[in-house]
Amino acid sequence: MKKSLLAAVALGAAALPADLPAEALAKAGSYIEAIYPLQQFMNESTVIAEGVIEKADPKTKTCVVKISKSIKGKCAYTHIRMNLGAGQAWHPEVIMKHMVEGAPALFFADAGGRAEIYINRFFNQLYGDGQPPDKAWWTFTHIEIRCNRTFNGTTEELTKLVGDILAGKAKAPAPDAKIPPISQQDVVALPAWGQPVDAEKLPASFRRKDAIKPPAKPREPDIPTLPIKGIAYQYFEGTWEALPDFDKLTPTETGTSEGFDNSKRKRDTFYALRFTGFIEAPKDGLYTFFTSSNDGSKLYIGKSLVVDNDHFHGVTEASGEFPLKAGKHPITVTYFQNGGQTVLDVLWEGPGLAKQKVPPGALFHVASK
Repeated sequence: MKKSLLAAVALGAAALPADLPAEALAKAGSYIEAIYPLQQFMNESTVIAEGVIEKADPKTKTCVVKISKSIKGKCAYTHIRMNLGAGQAWHPEVIMKHMVEGAPALFFADAGGRAEIYINRFFNQLYGDGQPPDKAWWTFTHIEIRCNRTFNGTTEELTKLVGDILAGKAKAPAPDAKIPPISQQDVVALPAWGQPVDAEKLPASFRRKDAIKPPAKPREPDIPTLPIKGIAYQYFEGTWEALPDFDKLTPTETGTSEGFDNSKRKRDTFYALRFTGFIEAPKDGLYTFFTSSNDGSKLYIGKSLVVDNDHFHGVTEASGEFPLKAGKHPITVTYFQNGGQTVLDVLWEGPGLAKQKVPPGALFHVASK
């Protein structure tokens, strides 16, 4: 018998032993080892229904979603009553922030009593208790930490997309393996529904893959006056959970560095760096830039944001493309470190260049006046 999608997503059976104890599974911290296309997700759901969070109680870790409309099949439930405290690992502690009364929800269920509920940009696994609809309780097990690669927009956007797909007006998007899986810090940093959202400051796990689009035409090079080898840097000390506005800060130290790294730091936590200068593209063509960092980082070519890897997170790689003509182009890399490992790597690939760290020979700055 074909294993249902929801069961496979819930248990990650391809990567974890089937008899792994629940305690060990929680410690593993990873519940999904495959990426499922949204279309397959929809095909294997016998019911898809819209809802809205009606009640949420942080003391008892319970939540009630009122079903408002079925958009596939017929939902037997007028309310989805969820026991959130039964979830695995850190998931129950962080999810309550997002159980906001009035927030929209999208409910998917198969015939076997397994379900997913999409709330504020992420999927959550549920199991029904088999009781009559008016008495049913659903047990929350975990946040689907890799289903954000299937879709990671708002609930309103997903609801519209699912409706359009079912009506034949749209095609389901392909999953994106490059989006990092959801971490505990990501869920904490994600604004709750109803709060202001700056798309550029969302944790990397929740940023749409099409959020940053490269320009259509290659950028013309600059001609800096008397360029000098190396990149200029500013070093700052402070505590942040996202990259600060560096223009409003006074650096603790300034200088030059051979490359993009954090060797100029004076301590291992609670600091930030801003690198500015020029990068020399050896040939015309499309270049891909990468930052791998713990915590957040961004990379700009001129004034254009190319790589957005911001926020408080573990070691995460993000990338972006930008077409350049041969020559020197302004580049800025920003980075902050809160806690955990202190990691910053900047890489590129392009015409005739395999993916590699940006070499010192490609970096320049001009003397400050």
